[in-house]
Amino acid sequence: MAEGQLESAQKELAAVIAKKAGLDAQYAEKQEVKERMQGEANKLKRKMDQATKLIDSLADNKIRWTASSQQFSEEKKRLCGDVAKASAFVSYVGPFNAEFRQLLTTDYFESDLNTRRIPNTDDLKLTQFLVDE
Repeated sequence: MAEGQLESAQKELAAVIAKKAGLDAQYAEKQEVKERMQGEANKLKRKMDQATKLIDSLADNKIRWTASSQQFSEEKKRLCGDVAKASAFVSYVGPFNAEFRQLLTTDYFESDLNTRRIPNTDDLKLTQFLVDE
């Protein structure tokens, strides 16, 4: 009877060892899945952090872009008058000295544009308007 119990105990032990090996394999598989998912989560977190930084950066630039857009809109409204002023300057004041040029530009050209209600830039620097650095 001792032999039968021994065989029975050995079979039981073998079954337990086999079950443990199966559970160990399952554990290793689940660990791999967990590590892979953890890696994906870390990668996603980095992407989210980068996206958040980008959105914050764009939000800061929105203020600047809005101001630039408004400034551009105002410049566009005054462009016709500024071009007329620059054209008159180039066409008519070439032979005169700087003092008389300034007098013509402010007292005549700007005054005429303002009388006709043509928007233009006050104190327009014609050299900067006509030439790029």
